[in-house]
Amino acid sequence: MANGFTRLYKAIWYTQVGRVLEQTDRHIENVAVSDQTEDDILADIHSDFQLYEKPVEPKETLGVIRGAYEDILQDKRDNIQRYKQVIGQLIALVEQKKNSLSKLTDDIDNLEEMKEGTISKQKNLVAELHKSGTTEEDIERHPRYVLYVTSLNDFQSTIEEKNARVEKLQQDIERAQRDIEEHKNRITFLHRDLHKIETEQSEAIADFMAAREQDEINNMLSEIRDDSNTKDE
Repeated sequence: MANGFTRLYKAIWYTQVGRVLEQTDRHIENVAVSDQTEDDILADIHSDFQLYEKPVEPKETLGVIRGAYEDILQDKRDNIQRYKQVIGQLIALVEQKKNSLSKLTDDIDNLEEMKEGTISKQKNLVAELHKSGTTEEDIERHPRYVLYVTSLNDFQSTIEEKNARVEKLQQDIERAQRDIEEHKNRITFLHRDLHKIETEQSEAIADFMAAREQDEINNMLSEIRDDSNTKDE
């Protein structure tokens, strides 16, 4: 019976802190889109747990045992669903960023080709002007040469800007993928925890039922002894 009471007290404790645990999981879900670390989150809710250090004295009923476990089991199931939703959103976000990354890469390739073409045209122009005896100073002031220089500067500036965006997107994708794996691990942990609590629930109910049956047997034996004593008198 001691084990049964132990599980019963644990079930009641689960019920008391279940809402706090749910709040913890909800905070953690936001880590993927927040600068707050998990340690910060746990520190924020630490005081909440202090409110539930001592379990409330339970009534010894089957309904209390079953209900206490069902509350925390439902919380775990809900958290699993929330993590799955977060993972789905993160996967969609990763795909979106990958599409943006692909487009940026194509843009950079096109700009590099245009840049190389402009460089080639600039070299051909310089060669033609040299053949005609144009001085270096006149070449640098030539309208087409100035246009090529301006275009090359624009190409280079745009390429550098897009490369910076590519690097940022790659970092975002890597971070999101790490978050996805972390949330998958949390789902695995929650499934293990769910199975453990389901097992404890079954054991607690079985202990309670066994104890009640034992009480009934003891009562029957007591009545038998009473009847025997009465007959002897």
